Amino acid sequence: MSATSSFRDHDRLMRLPIIVFTLFFFVREWRLFLEFIDRPPLGIEWPWLLSLAARIALLAFLGLLIFFHATRSRPINKASGWEPKISALLGLTFGNLLLLLDRPPIEPWSEAISTLLLILGNYLCIVVVLQLGKSISIMAEARKLVTRGPYQFVRHPLYLAEEIATIGIFFQFVSWPAAVILLAHFGFQIRRMLNEERILAATFPEYAAYAQRTPRLIPGIW
Repeated sequence: MSATSSFRDHDRLMRLPIIVFTLFFFVREWRLFLEFIDRPPLGIEWPWLLSLAARIALLAFLGLLIFFHATRSRPINKASGWEPKISALLGLTFGNLLLLLDRPPIEPWSEAISTLLLILGNYLCIVVVLQLGKSISIMAEARKLVTRGPYQFVRHPLYLAEEIATIGIFFQFVSWPAAVILLAHFGFQIRRMLNEERILAATFPEYAAYAQRTPRLIPGIW
């Protein structure tokens, strides 16, 4: 077997756990969505409509992730060692631990903030994933340097969108265990960003100039 064929088979194999993981949450959210629309309000209620919009956005985002991971192009370079892989996997999964906590009674203000953040975060995720297309990756890998669309404003718009949505989930719990999970999730996501930047800089000579003019995550701050 040639090195190119082996590399291609390895890339296909690495997609499978990510696709299965995302598919699990897609099916879970789809069932919750069906339960949700099975009990519509009698009249027009904005909280219900906003929650409906957030759920549709999440399903669309998960569906796009499955599609683009299944059809993505092969990487031309990737980070070596275990730390980038472990950080990527923990960053991907840690935020979902929030969903395993006991859900306390939620205050109306907290529910409103949660819904608005989920809508904003999930729809931004859709915009970014459509821009990334087949260049999407969970691990620190280089496929194509994307600098258009949301990427002209920040270097990691998908992480920004995901964190907005994760904070939205946090507002459904608002507890010390939830805060610890959220902070740990942020830490792993930062490691992922730094690992990705290193492999992109090593692969694309033009990345240094792009990074010089484009903030990492929050314009004017970082």
